[in-house]
Amino acid sequence: MSWTPLAERIAALPLILAGPILRRTEPGAVTVWLALKEPRRVTLRIYAGNSQGSLVQMLEGTRSTVRIGDNLHIVAVTARATENDERLAWGERYYYDLFFQQDSPGEQADTPAPEAAAHLATPGVLVDNPAHVDPLHRLVYAGHPLPGFVLPPEDVNQLRIVHGSCRKPHGVGREMLSALDTALETSLQKGDQRPQQLFLTGDQIYADDVAAPLLFALTDAGRCLLEGNQQEILPLVGVPAHKLAPGTRGDIVRNRAMFTTTTPHNHLLSLSEYAAMYLFAWSDVLWPDELPGAEEMWIVYPEVRPAPDKREDEQAHYAADLGRLEEFRSTLPRVRRALANIATYTICDDHEITDDWYLDGAWCQQALASALGRRIIRNGLLAYALFQAWGNTPEQFAGERGTAFLNAVDVWRGEETGSSSETMECMLGIPASFSGSGELQRLEQALSWHYSYCGSRYQVIVMDTRTQRFYGTSDEFPGLLSHEAMHTQVVSVAHQEAEVSILISATPVLGVDFVESIQFWSRWRVRQNYAYDREAWALEWGTFQHLLKTTSAMQRVLFLSGDVHYAFGASLEYWDEHTQATARFVNFTSSPLHNEGVGSHMAMLAVGYPRLLHLLRREGTATLDFFAWDIPPGNHSILNHIIALIGKRILLFWWSIPRLIAARRSPDEIILPAHGWLKGAFGPFPPDRVYRLHYRRNTLARLNPEERLPLRMRLSMWGSRLIRLALAGITFIETGVGQIRSALLQRAERREQAPQAAPQPGRALAHRSIRGADRLERRLEKRRNKLVSSILQRSWLNRWKAGELVVGYNNLGEISFEWTGDKRSVSQRLWWATDDPQQPLQVTAYVDTLEPPRWDAAPPLP
Repeated sequence: MSWTPLAERIAALPLILAGPILRRTEPGAVTVWLALKEPRRVTLRIYAGNSQGSLVQMLEGTRSTVRIGDNLHIVAVTARATENDERLAWGERYYYDLFFQQDSPGEQADTPAPEAAAHLATPGVLVDNPAHVDPLHRLVYAGHPLPGFVLPPEDVNQLRIVHGSCRKPHGVGREMLSALDTALETSLQKGDQRPQQLFLTGDQIYADDVAAPLLFALTDAGRCLLEGNQQEILPLVGVPAHKLAPGTRGDIVRNRAMFTTTTPHNHLLSLSEYAAMYLFAWSDVLWPDELPGAEEMWIVYPEVRPAPDKREDEQAHYAADLGRLEEFRSTLPRVRRALANIATYTICDDHEITDDWYLDGAWCQQALASALGRRIIRNGLLAYALFQAWGNTPEQFAGERGTAFLNAVDVWRGEETGSSSETMECMLGIPASFSGSGELQRLEQALSWHYSYCGSRYQVIVMDTRTQRFYGTSDEFPGLLSHEAMHTQVVSVAHQEAEVSILISATPVLGVDFVESIQFWSRWRVRQNYAYDREAWALEWGTFQHLLKTTSAMQRVLFLSGDVHYAFGASLEYWDEHTQATARFVNFTSSPLHNEGVGSHMAMLAVGYPRLLHLLRREGTATLDFFAWDIPPGNHSILNHIIALIGKRILLFWWSIPRLIAARRSPDEIILPAHGWLKGAFGPFPPDRVYRLHYRRNTLARLNPEERLPLRMRLSMWGSRLIRLALAGITFIETGVGQIRSALLQRAERREQAPQAAPQPGRALAHRSIRGADRLERRLEKRRNKLVSSILQRSWLNRWKAGELVVGYNNLGEISFEWTGDKRSVSQRLWWATDDPQQPLQVTAYVDTLEPPRWDAAPPLP
């Protein structure tokens, strides 16, 4: 069977293209999201089981779909408790059904669909075959009448939260979000405590890293779905996205949109492509029976057909992508069932828009100054608002701002001017421009991407660490939340009576010091932040310290995060010398769901890093102690005192040089390791705060520190270091060429816009220089790709992706608590599997206390 375009298949597809996905669930309201191929008025009904085994209706809500295109209509419908309704109970099980009615002239938009209307079990709604005996089997578990959920319990001991991030369709390794379906099914069969909430902590899609066969399918599907809209013409390019073949988008993404992703060649560009990506990531309905083969793509885009001597390699690479995509597609029925049966909450990270989105001031300044860059950001954010944010904050979208936004989308037909377009851009909060420093400007009426959730005895605060950052200068490390944003997102919504506070951050708050040290020290060689993803919380000390001081009042804080493509556990004990208060922070990271790192760097992190800690004599739990001082404005006495202390031991340069740099790292804070100081060093100026950072070991078999690594692994790591040295050299040259190319482009643009443009020979010389820089960059890129391939070919190293601190395989984390009279602890049970299909799913755990430390347990002053 060959490739078939969506336009030839859509008439036979079921009504529901994706979903239902259960979203925000509370005692007073339940929200379900879904995508339809036709407009409908959708009614959501929530049921509880009674003692006779029958279902009794509890809540009801109705909403009409929002049109995105003629063949794509989105809705997040909420059933809310009225004054006459009994609210749902914490910890109880409920079911739901959806009813679909075509709008009739003169009928109110909130008129509920009748019980006799088409619903989830009606043929043609969930499945395309009207004769299918049991359409609901795709969504329900054995022994249950409908898809359902359990509200979070009142008892923290019974709370189960699942989290994960980074799910790329053609990623390496076993897809792990589908393992949630196994966990839910098993808990129902065995009567175990069922997980109640799922937090997807970023990179639900990869807009900038798309396999060529998938991009071809997305472009085709997007055009069909958004039929009836004006064709979107990309600024600075002058053509629609479907005219740009897979593999050819790198130049316009890097040089016209001014994005910095390292995989720009198949970047999503149009709104239709972003929308199609979400539908393909969450449902198998739109997937064709077969994705297009390489020859089929080359027929449509003959300009990308490779030369005969390169065709075999290109076909092999294309076939490998097809294989991984088919494996991903096979998991989607299980993913769909899981998402229909657990309350799902999301957070926006960079890959939903593009890699490095809003990373630092320079990125914002360049991308927002590009009409193409702004358009792609607009398309990505618009898709995020409709496919993710609506379900996170249904009350916001039911309010004045959200209603205005959804109404504008519904009447919009793709025009780039007019009131609908202006309303959407205003509500998405995209700044008109940026100077490179300070905060991104947001209009007061812009929608918010952060939110909170109040359970019976716990609270969840989901932070937006992308769009409300602080940039000291254009190339400094970013502060992931400005002071104002921290007050809005954390302080103003915090409930001090909560027994435990869960804060969701895309990137770990307590990161691996080994990795963050590389990110910091690499600035001596490469200033650009994009090369090393320099956006860790602790890199910008002022913001990091402000977060700790702000959240320390909560005393027991659990951070959940993703982003980094490995899982680990860390905790921080906190002593505040001014308030005499203590706090405990625990950070559990689960990442990736489907995007494993490969090669020696992951083996070094999983196996080599724990051995490094043993060599440094940090026996038992890996622990680091720190002293911290606040620097009052204009007061240099503390800094001068510390520099004098370091000067007394300046001959110990391996100890003193890093501390000299750290002392001058921030104008507002000084944070220094606690060991190695002379006795009585801090008598005149005791620290304001003291920290003790732990890296938690998991339940994997402990490695014997005396055991030597296999000879093959040691030799391979040394070989990889030589390759990486060459790779670093090429990267350094590439960076320089890229800067030269960018400077030439900017100069050429200024000349073209000048009242008296340069004469023709001058312009020709400029264009030749730009083309020459492009050719050189492509040659360097080929050299770099060969070196990268030589590293990735060391696939046997992938056997060392799991260690006693770090798990680098695709994984899914489950959080649970043990809350007794004298004990407060939290654990992350991690599901993961190797790429060996014969190896069963594996489980390991990280456990830590949430009890604040005693005041007298602080690391002593020297």
